[in-house]
Order: sequence, then structure tokens, then C-alpha cells
Amino acid sequence: MSYLSGIDRNQNTLITTSLDDLIDENNPVRVVDAFINAINLRQMGFKEYEGNNRGQRPYKRSELLKLHMYGYLNGIRSSRKLEIESKRNLEVMWLINSISPDHGTISLFMKENKDAFRKILKEFTLILKGWGMIDGKLIALDGTKLRAQNSNHNCITESKLNKKLEYVEEQIDNYINQLENNDKCEDASISLNAKEIREKINTYTEMKEEYEKQKNELTEKGLEQISLIDEDSRRMKNNGKLEVCYNVQSVVDGKNCFVIDCEVVNDINDLNQLSQMALKAKKLLNKRKMIVVADTGYYNAEEIKKCVDKKLILLIKKSRLNNQTGKNEFRKDKFKYIEDQDIYLCPENQILSFSEYTTKNKVKYKRYKCKSCDQCLKRNHCTT
Repeated sequence: MSYLSGIDRNQNTLITTSLDDLIDENNPVRVVDAFINAINLRQMGFKEYEGNNRGQRPYKRSELLKLHMYGYLNGIRSSRKLEIESKRNLEVMWLINSISPDHGTISLFMKENKDAFRKILKEFTLILKGWGMIDGKLIALDGTKLRAQNSNHNCITESKLNKKLEYVEEQIDNYINQLENNDKCEDASISLNAKEIREKINTYTEMKEEYEKQKNELTEKGLEQISLIDEDSRRMKNNGKLEVCYNVQSVVDGKNCFVIDCEVVNDINDLNQLSQMALKAKKLLNKRKMIVVADTGYYNAEEIKKCVDKKLILLIKKSRLNNQTGKNEFRKDKFKYIEDQDIYLCPENQILSFSEYTTKNKVKYKRYKCKSCDQCLKRNHCTT
């Protein structure tokens, strides 16, 4: 049986081919190349090496920027992976003229030019506007939760710290009692443990000091939580679960669905983001009037007023009541959650305890029930 054969890798050839011949005319890397070549990187704020030290000459900032842009378009964010791509990927080799910067250089370029990278998106938006691909007549806002490099275990809240402090203090008291009992005992084998007990006491004392320090930091900064790894991340609801995330706010133009602007925040919801994002888009596109579309998560009277005062037309669905009676005092946000006891308190100060797990749309939820509902005088106002 015959097979389709390729070219022998050891075969010599007289035909010479340039990198440009290997890149299709409609390849997106040509757009990246043309865009970066068309903008003034000095005006954007990209730093340029100006030293006269001996050694290897610096890389062009335009080529390092093109490498990062290629990584964003293809989901490659690691500087080490970009280094590898620069040595084997024909598209990258064409784009950056076959230079091979190491991962340290690639990473440092990003760290030193963070503010300039933000200006690139704005510049691209203005170019699209000039081409008529963005008109700014209608924009849409939405938030996306992105997982941070931090687990729930490393997210500290006041209730968690109180639990840990209570446990640590209990352990210290237990070991102190053991130490006192050992002092009264003449048994040599028991007294040998005194050193170990003192070490335990010292360990728990250090833990207590650390927890108290974290608690004071929460109070001084007026924060509800602190993340030990990604300090700017917060624990928030994501796909029905509590995860440590960032909240990425995006503004999209309605004509061709191009992203106009984006911002990473650590607010656990979108309630306070409407005016900030909408007015930034209005200023960037230099529009007198603009229609803004957003979901219920942005429904906030104060934010809406700020937008209306600036001549923005808002299309936002009003926040839906969580019961069917239409009574504001029994909305879900009126039920207070007590984390250390895992219970809810209703507006009538009745306890809702955990009842069971339930699943909706393949997402697992916890269901809470109140044993006093049948006797409650406000039952008809609270439930259907």
C-alpha cells in the first residue's frame, strides 16, 4: 500500500523562501504588525533604553510589544511560553524579525510599561472609530469574574479570624494547664514533655499574634476581607459558588461588538461600576449622548443619577424582588447571613437554618428554612 510522502528533511534544495512568503496575506499577525508600526510608542509612554553601557544591544520596544500582542491574541500569557514561541513559531518569527528575547526580558518589558499597555487599547478604539467601525451610539456593560491565584483558605474575613483566635486561645489554655499539672507530678517521663509543651505554647502564641495583626489590618483599612496571595482579589459569587476572583468590567460598542474599554476591580458585584465605566466610554469617544445597556446587577439609584446627569440614556432592567409579594422589606438582601453559625436572620429576626443541598442548572446550592414561618404574622408578605 502506498502512502503520501513528505520531503526528506536531509534533502538539500536550491529554492529559497523568505518568512514573508510563509505568512498568508490575511493572517492576523499582519494587522498586529501594521497597528504597532502606525502608533507613536514614545507618546504612548513606552520606555526606551537610553544607556551607553557595553554589552548586548537592547531589543526594539516595538518588537517586544508585538510579541505581547501576539500572546494576548492567542491566549499565551506566560513569558516563558512566549520565549519558546519566538524560537519555533513562524508567525512570531515573522512578526518580531526572528529575535529571541529571554523570558526575563519579556516579563520586565510588561512590568515597566503597564500604564502604556492600557493606552494601547484606547488608541486602537480611536482608530476603529476613525474607520467607522465604532460609532458609540449604543454601548453595553457587563462584568466577568476571573479566578485569582488564591484559594478560599487564603481569603481572610473577620468571622474566620474570630474562629481561629478562639481555637488558638483554647489550645494555649490547654497546654498551660498541662504544664501546670506536670509541675505537680514527680514522674520523670511526664516532665520530659514540658519542653515540647512550651514549644507548642510558643507556636500558638505566634499564630495568635499573626491573627490579631490581620484583624487589626482589616479594621484599619475598613476592609471586609484580605487575600494572602493575590492581595487585590476578593471572595465573590461566581457560577453559584464562592471563589476568590477579580471582577473584570468591559464596555462593548453595539455596532460591531468591539471592546471599547475594560477595567479590573475587586468589588464583589457590579452595583458601583455603572457611572465609572459608562462615563469613561463617553469621554473616550467624545459623545454628547449615548445609550447604555446593562443588566440588573448595575441597578443602583445613585449610579443611575450620575449617568442621567451626564445625558446618558440608560436601559437597565429594574432589580427584581426576591419574593413574589412585591414587599421591599422582605427582599433577599434584607436577610442577614451569620457566617460562623451558617444561618440567616429574616427581617423579623427569625432563624433560617441549613436544610438541604439542591441543584439548579447543574449548579449546587444550599437551601435554608425557617421553622417559625407557619406562626409568623408576616408570612403573607414574605412568601407566596
